[in-house]
Amino acid sequence: MGKKQVPTASELREYLAKERAYLVDCVKNNKTFVITGPKFPGETIWRSKITLPLLEAAEEVGTSNEEIWELCKKRTQTTHAPVTLKEYQRMLPFAQKEKTVDAVLKLLETYIPPFDDKYWTGFDIAGYYYCLALISLSDYRKEDCEKQLWTTIDQFFKYDIGMENIPVLLRNMTILGSSRPVLKKMGAIIEAEIEKRAVNK
Repeated sequence: MGKKQVPTASELREYLAKERAYLVDCVKNNKTFVITGPKFPGETIWRSKITLPLLEAAEEVGTSNEEIWELCKKRTQTTHAPVTLKEYQRMLPFAQKEKTVDAVLKLLETYIPPFDDKYWTGFDIAGYYYCLALISLSDYRKEDCEKQLWTTIDQFFKYDIGMENIPVLLRNMTILGSSRPVLKKMGAIIEAEIEKRAVNK
């Protein structure tokens, strides 16, 4: 039976629970786990690690599932965190949608990297950095977006002790800072902290 294209958060939770149950059953009972391509159109979006958290955030702030689904869809078309200006600018159309920005800000309140896990297992690294790019490019709720970025910097300073992950965050500030002075300032503060910790090693 085919799935409808845009699920609710509840429908997606149910789907993921069934997928997990199937995997656990295979492992537990020594069954062959069959890896196939998508079983229905859009399944890669259903399976993306950040889709459910985004849908939940969207429902919390009243953003339509259809609107946030477009962002989820764009995420599955990328393979890594943004590197070039062109890749960062993929988020521009979404940064101009107020309800999408509302949902992403809500997501970032709790969608925080698991710094105690070296590999950030189970966490959508690329999706996370694209969401940070989105709020970096938004002129809607500018103060809230900037506040969230400062909070993110504080989280990295506090938990990314060896400064191993912060260069990707710094890249966001450096590449987008040429047109957004506040990001340039954030980048300078990150660079200073990296240098300070290098000296104190």
